[in-house]
Amino acid sequence: MLQVCDILCPDKKNNFQIVSLSRKTVNSRIEAIDKNLTSQLESKIGQFKFCSVAMGKSTDINDTAQLVLFIRGVDENFEITEELACMRSLKGTTKGCDIFRESQEGLLTLKVPITNTCNITTDGAPNMTGKKSGFLELFNQNPNMKPVLDAV
Repeated sequence: MLQVCDILCPDKKNNFQIVSLSRKTVNSRIEAIDKNLTSQLESKIGQFKFCSVAMGKSTDINDTAQLVLFIRGVDENFEITEELACMRSLKGTTKGCDIFRESQEGLLTLKVPITNTCNITTDGAPNMTGKKSGFLELFNQNPNMKPVLDAV
């Protein structure tokens, strides 16, 4: 914390040195910030008339596959919002069904209106675009969802 203070506000470093924060306090404040940001994003998403999702898969330094979803939406006033929607760990396999399940859970958590989703962009990997068991095929098979095009 003090190293950050050296860069951002070196003249206030003494003020930061006299404040002691326990790990529990820091953790609870981070959780409060997370809840607030999530609430703000849910509120914005609730106003979307149309939205699109961009998703990709990467592997972290612990060799765990991570699915990242970005959302872009437009409200009735044509205000565009683009945000990181979520990052989900893919434990075990990274098949189309695994990606479909995790993306659905992530989008449902944020209350994304799937029926207003106009486009899904993927990284073009076979587990995303496969004709029989890729993510996009599974997405398009769901009767509640509009067919979407993969714009790689």
